[in-house]
Amino acid sequence: MKLLFLYPLPLIIFIAIWHFLTVGQPDRQFIFSSPSQVLNTCFSLLKSGELVHQTGVTVFEALCGFIFGTVIGSFLGLSMWYSRTVAKIAKPYITAIATIPIFALAPIIIVWFGIGILSKVMLAFLSTVTVSIVQSYQGAMSVEPRFLRLMKVVGASRWQTFKHVVIPSSLIWVINAMKLSIGLALLGAFIGEFISAEEGLGYMIVKASGLYDMSTVLTGVIALAAIALFLTGIVDQIEKRLLKQ
Repeated sequence: MKLLFLYPLPLIIFIAIWHFLTVGQPDRQFIFSSPSQVLNTCFSLLKSGELVHQTGVTVFEALCGFIFGTVIGSFLGLSMWYSRTVAKIAKPYITAIATIPIFALAPIIIVWFGIGILSKVMLAFLSTVTVSIVQSYQGAMSVEPRFLRLMKVVGASRWQTFKHVVIPSSLIWVINAMKLSIGLALLGAFIGEFISAEEGLGYMIVKASGLYDMSTVLTGVIALAAIALFLTGIVDQIEKRLLKQ
């Protein structure tokens, strides 16, 4: 219970310092805005419906990319357990794709898929799929050898071993990949919106920064943080349910 009261303490201290440094200072408020200005802007954008709309667009893009990237990546990573040869051949290609900055791929993806939602989903997908592949494959290869030997002794087929031993043992790795991928999916969607878009939080932030509207910029940043916390909470609930089984 004590921790519940301590959680907001760093945020309260930060807001108090921010307010103290900017109150009655127009020049500082122009550069850093202020807590009251951000709060007023947030209420204004909520009232007009713009913040809800832009947030919904970004959530949809990031969530679609996150789901497809996690499902496909986990499937490919776990499947490579079947063949060490395929895994060794695929490893340098996966590493190469994973090390390419998503920002470098964004212009290409936007040219291929346009400036609509699809390109943002693809960027979120590319940001997450390699993490899921690597994590799930590492999970499959980290299965206790004694469990594999036991399945072999009882005459289990390779599919039965995969289904009853490899997949359950790899769940924690897949869940960890999901936790890592949340931020990457948001980053991919945001970069796509930042470069070229007509809606979304990235678009709203770019538009506001061009007008030196720091309150709106910070409101967009806070919305992104709130999305990340919300999605992380969902993954935590999934983790609890899966690990209870």
